[in-house]
Amino acid sequence: MRRLIYIFSLFTTMLVVSCEVERPDDVIPPDKMEALLYDYHLVQAMSSEYASAEYKEKLMFDHVFKKHKVTKEHFERSMEWYTRYPKHLKKIYTNLETQLQSEVDKMGETKSVLDEGVSLDVAYLGGDTAELWTSSRSKILSATPLNSRLSFDFTAPKDSSFMAGDSLSFSFHAAFLNGGVKDVEQSAHAGILLIYEDGAYAGYGLDFSKTGEYGLTVGRNMKSRLKSMSGFVYYHDNDTTVLPKLVLNNVSLKRFHHPTKMKMKKGKKK
Repeated sequence: MRRLIYIFSLFTTMLVVSCEVERPDDVIPPDKMEALLYDYHLVQAMSSEYASAEYKEKLMFDHVFKKHKVTKEHFERSMEWYTRYPKHLKKIYTNLETQLQSEVDKMGETKSVLDEGVSLDVAYLGGDTAELWTSSRSKILSATPLNSRLSFDFTAPKDSSFMAGDSLSFSFHAAFLNGGVKDVEQSAHAGILLIYEDGAYAGYGLDFSKTGEYGLTVGRNMKSRLKSMSGFVYYHDNDTTVLPKLVLNNVSLKRFHHPTKMKMKKGKKK
């Protein structure tokens, strides 16, 4: 979280005062731009550890633009204008820094955003099927910036518990609760990224807005072992009361060995 405060304060310091210029109608208004930039930099902090720019754009940043009902092109054109007239952008980042500090003070938060995710540490991975998820299987998400997502990362151990040809599945039950708020719009996005030892990667995403069972199953890479995996569930609603929630249950992350690979492995032991 200190990382985001640093980002906002750095932008504020770098911006200089400019003359007053009227904002064109096709430029995103300051209040909407402020909310968009908050989520944009939050996702930027969450995704900065991932190696794939394509993954970040398709599975995370696109969701931010969809949430705020703007296109990437509209955002970039608006940022270009605000950059030309930094007095307006300076005010936005000053507000963002104040907002974030208020969130931190209110929650007594001391960790970095990147430390809030669940790091999976697996002690035993024997057998054809292994459950990698060792943290809590339940999580309540709300639309507040510090509670809007579940994130995790996993580094595969350098032993025979992971082999080329493994498949992986990230699954959970999602329950959308409106908190008694009428006409609330709720949505969520789940994404995972797999990086393999040979440098290949695979990214998958899923949008959902109804209660039910959901899962992302990653096909097999027969040429290389898994090196690392990262993922998230990101929740959004358009309400201001903070009553609507998304409850995740039965969170699971499983690894499945390829049957042929297992037969080859057992045959070598004889």
